[in-house]
Amino acid sequence: MPRAKNKGNGAAPTRSAGARNASTARNAGAARAAGAARTAGAAREPATAVNAPPAPARQPSQDIPAGLARRPGSGAGQRAAGTRPATSPAGTKPGTSPPGTKPGAVPGAKQTAAIAPGPKAVRAQPTAPTAPKAATAPAPDAAQDDVPVWAAHALEQLLTVTCWIDPGEQGEPATVEFTGRRTDATGPSRLGDTFSREETFEGIVPGSGPVAVTAEVRGVNPGTWAVTARPVGRGAAGRPAGGGRVPWPRRVAIPASPDATMRTRTLLRSPVPGIIRYAYAFLVMLGVLTGLGLEALLLASGHYPVLRPMLFSAGAVAAGVAGGKAWYAAVHQGRKWDGWCIQGFVAGAAVVVAAVAIAGPGLPAGAFLAAATPALLIGMGIGRHGCFWAGCCTGRPTASRWGIWSSDRRLGCRRMPVQLLEAWTALAVGSAALVTVLVAGLARSGLVAVAGLAAYTLVRQLILGLRDESRQWRYGRPVTAAAAAIALVMSIALFAAA
Repeated sequence: MPRAKNKGNGAAPTRSAGARNASTARNAGAARAAGAARTAGAAREPATAVNAPPAPARQPSQDIPAGLARRPGSGAGQRAAGTRPATSPAGTKPGTSPPGTKPGAVPGAKQTAAIAPGPKAVRAQPTAPTAPKAATAPAPDAAQDDVPVWAAHALEQLLTVTCWIDPGEQGEPATVEFTGRRTDATGPSRLGDTFSREETFEGIVPGSGPVAVTAEVRGVNPGTWAVTARPVGRGAAGRPAGGGRVPWPRRVAIPASPDATMRTRTLLRSPVPGIIRYAYAFLVMLGVLTGLGLEALLLASGHYPVLRPMLFSAGAVAAGVAGGKAWYAAVHQGRKWDGWCIQGFVAGAAVVVAAVAIAGPGLPAGAFLAAATPALLIGMGIGRHGCFWAGCCTGRPTASRWGIWSSDRRLGCRRMPVQLLEAWTALAVGSAALVTVLVAGLARSGLVAVAGLAAYTLVRQLILGLRDESRQWRYGRPVTAAAAAIALVMSIALFAAA
């Protein structure tokens, strides 16, 4: 019976085997297509894949940081993007997972998660928000720290306010109140839109005529200001001066009202009564050029070489500038560096000229000294006028009729004109030396250099007693005057005997 049954149904096993093979092939193809689709879908939308079986929860050790997946050259992006169809490893039956792979896991899903981690991985490793880089733009204070103090002081916007008073018979001291309000400010008032301060000024002499007291107001906002200045307190000197002009030769206008409208300016552009900005630099340069030109003319008239001695003279001028700054700092014991001392300029230039004369500038030493001395003195006489217009090296306030109205940039009044006296002394001594050189000739006028510098130094020590500054060393002027007098007498005697 079993044999008959198999014989009677012989075709059935054959058809069942073919059907099973076809069904197996279709299932394998569908599995491969479904695996490729799931892989491509996971690459495109790893977090929201539709119709994909839920991925099993990964262990923390299986999460790959996103930073590693973005590293160039990994090649994972191409494999996960489905550019290469997903195939089963060799020796693996179609529709089955590779060895070591959990059921339901999609091949290539590990690389896909490396490129675009799911929300769970992002939540596990949150990215801190990036703080704005405030340090990329330096703060104003940091920018100002890069500017030297003297440059910041010169570039700062400030108000230069002045009050005119008549000292009458009271004289010093004078206390003045300055108030101001910014008129072009919009919105609520800010810090720096108003100011009020009192200044006390010493050295006002009774009966010296109109006096201008000036104060620098810093720390205010730039703009247009309405300013009022008036004397206050018991110690106020006199009363506000009326309109008019100060005595000759300055002819500075005196406003009729203590109220004024002004704008903030930098220090070098701020107006001060009696001060002419840039006059000092102009007159000093004019004096240097005049002196060098005069020396060249004297050397050319004596048929001596000009170029090499002129280069040495330019070096002497540079040494004089350095000497003037060093002398000024030494006199003020290093507390002030904003000026020069003419005596230091003379000393520095004279040392270089003497050294060049000894070393040999290409012509006789006496001829070089004779040409350089009148040029130096006349050049100083021209440049020294700049001190009068710039308000430095001022004389003492006085009520004398010989006083001239001038300012030290804080107190403008009648003063002893020491700057003009020194300038005229240099011009007079330089002119006398020039006449002597022209009469006696350059070759015989070497001692004129010693006599000229000694005469100027001696007269200058007498003029220094009229300066409005305290004496730094009690015996400084007497010792310098004695040395200059000895040098002057000896040089004149030697020149007469030659």
